Amino acid sequence: MEKNNDHRNPTNPTGDEEMAAEKLLKPVLQKPPGYRELHATPETPNASNIRRRPQKHMIPASFYPEKKKHWSRCRVFFCCVCITVAIVILLLILTVSVFFLWYSPRLPVVRLTSFRVSSFIFTGGKSRDGLSQMTAEATAKLEFRNPNGKLRYYYGDTDVAVAVGDGDFETSLGSTKVKGFVEKPGNRTVVIVPIKVKKQQVDDPTVKRLRAEMKSKKLVVKVTGKTKLGLAVGRRKIVKVGVSLICGGVKLQTLDSQMTKCTITMLKWIKLHS
Repeated sequence: MEKNNDHRNPTNPTGDEEMAAEKLLKPVLQKPPGYRELHATPETPNASNIRRRPQKHMIPASFYPEKKKHWSRCRVFFCCVCITVAIVILLLILTVSVFFLWYSPRLPVVRLTSFRVSSFIFTGGKSRDGLSQMTAEATAKLEFRNPNGKLRYYYGDTDVAVAVGDGDFETSLGSTKVKGFVEKPGNRTVVIVPIKVKKQQVDDPTVKRLRAEMKSKKLVVKVTGKTKLGLAVGRRKIVKVGVSLICGGVKLQTLDSQMTKCTITMLKWIKLHS
């Protein structure tokens, strides 16, 4: 008979027991986040796991201001205004250029041709006030010439003032009004300006100075005027502006030998030498 040798020694552990012991001793490795096995079946997401995003509050379109339409209208209007202004300026420049090329306008020439004193009398006043009374009569001649061949000049009524003396001794001889007139192309017009002053008070130092200068013909004469000057083509008036005339500032002996040109001032600050 064979003996059964299947008696295990409790002191000698088997292979399975050894492996179980090793597993207990080794630490369990954790899976990294996002790890996924190759042969694992994909998990179907549950409705409970899906995060519900908060719904955005929708604002009605009527609450939004119509900025785009407003700005677009302003831009269109601004562009139209700029284009219109540019066209008007361009047409004006072209019109003025054609006018100057065709007519070649030139300024009128105004001169003080003569000044005659018919009476120059001083009468004494009171003995203590140091004043005298002046009575004088004079005549000034102004010559207007139109150098243009196609354009006419027309003058309005002119207020003319005459003064004698210079500096602190300048004395007014009065003023008068001259009727307006029209000057044809290439024409010359002589305007006579009569001046009268009666019993005007003048201080004694000025009387002595004026008497001495009158005898030596060194008396300074000054004629000024204010009028409206217009330009016309045929019978059509183009423009009309206010001007000031300043003539003289010269001595009587100078006027006896030569005429004096006048200065035309337009718009109170533009000086045009005729």
